[in-house]
Amino acid sequence: MKLRFDISSDRAKANFKAFLFLVGVLLVISGIWYSQNLVSILEKQATEYVKFRIKFLEVSLNNPASNSDINFLFNEVIQHADYPLIYTDTENNPRSWRNISPEIDNKPIEAFTKKDSLILFKALERIKKENPPIPIKYQNKIVLGYYYYGYPKVIYRLRIFPYLALTAAILFGLLGYMGFSYIKRSEQQSIWVGMAKETAHQLGTPLTSIAGWVELLSISDAHKETAIKEIQNDLKRLTKIANRFSKIGSRPELKPVDLKPLIESVVAYYRRRLPNMQKKVSIKTELPDEEIILNLNEELFEWVLENLIKNAIDSIMPSRDGLITIKVSRIPGKNLAVIDISDNGRGIQSPDKRHIFRPGFSTKKRGWGLGLSLARRIIQNYHGGKLFLKETKINEGSVFRIVLKEKV
Repeated sequence: MKLRFDISSDRAKANFKAFLFLVGVLLVISGIWYSQNLVSILEKQATEYVKFRIKFLEVSLNNPASNSDINFLFNEVIQHADYPLIYTDTENNPRSWRNISPEIDNKPIEAFTKKDSLILFKALERIKKENPPIPIKYQNKIVLGYYYYGYPKVIYRLRIFPYLALTAAILFGLLGYMGFSYIKRSEQQSIWVGMAKETAHQLGTPLTSIAGWVELLSISDAHKETAIKEIQNDLKRLTKIANRFSKIGSRPELKPVDLKPLIESVVAYYRRRLPNMQKKVSIKTELPDEEIILNLNEELFEWVLENLIKNAIDSIMPSRDGLITIKVSRIPGKNLAVIDISDNGRGIQSPDKRHIFRPGFSTKKRGWGLGLSLARRIIQNYHGGKLFLKETKINEGSVFRIVLKEKV
């Protein structure tokens, strides 16, 4: 069955994304509800304030003993208002207004154009829908006119603020999605480019070896038996490489495997090739006497070990006697096997530590940054284990650790 990665890992990622989306939706809904609730409170307070001012004007009008200047009070109500208002007669003909439009606020009705009248009556129809008019009565019997009012500008702005925030959040989400999609496509592209280069590199070594032996046989039969044996080994190597790449993207079959012979086989492969490298490097193993049985896919796990050993060799400076140590141990009481691959190379810079497992990241001039990324995915997604950088020191070396469950 074809899979990109481990199902449980994909499901966990999908659940986490769904959780984040749900949290985002709840935050947006909560923000809109809170803002609208706040607007409702402010609207209520504004209404009470307007009613208080109108009531004060009406009381002054109905009190014959009052020496208040009604025109002065009325003008104070109109002139100092910070909300749209229109005072009409009993026939709903506007007589005074404020905060309707800069074009008509200070213009007498006698100087109105048809356009001005249209602006005023549209405003009247609009604020009629917002609040019921407050009648101004004389002696609580005779209606002198009606006071129509809207809300302060800040309330109108607060009304649309949640929707502006929602629009901004949607735009931000779209930009974020586009950004993450681009990053994902770039990562996938780097993986495929790296896979192509890794394939060429993996195939190149045995093919070069076969070509060398064929050329040697064409010159002389003196090393025929050795050549045939080495060509057979290289053909097995090519078959193993083909099998490895065919398993990337599919669910590998895990079988009980004794870890010690597997490690010794990989180490023997590299020991045969160390003399051809322009470095003085030795590989040492520290393996327990007893068997350690793990559920593994041998071909993929060998690939992980080869990548870690190759990285260790690359990290060793030519001027130094290199030492790579592969140590296997157990964590008591937890049925866990630990494989430490250590070297005395140049170490890893602090800024690079968090990037070393990222596809496409490499500190090598000719590297393509795929080995550690694939190695971690093979260990974690396919074998349910862990692969991490245990420790590193500049010019002293690094230790990579693999932790896997033993087969009980």
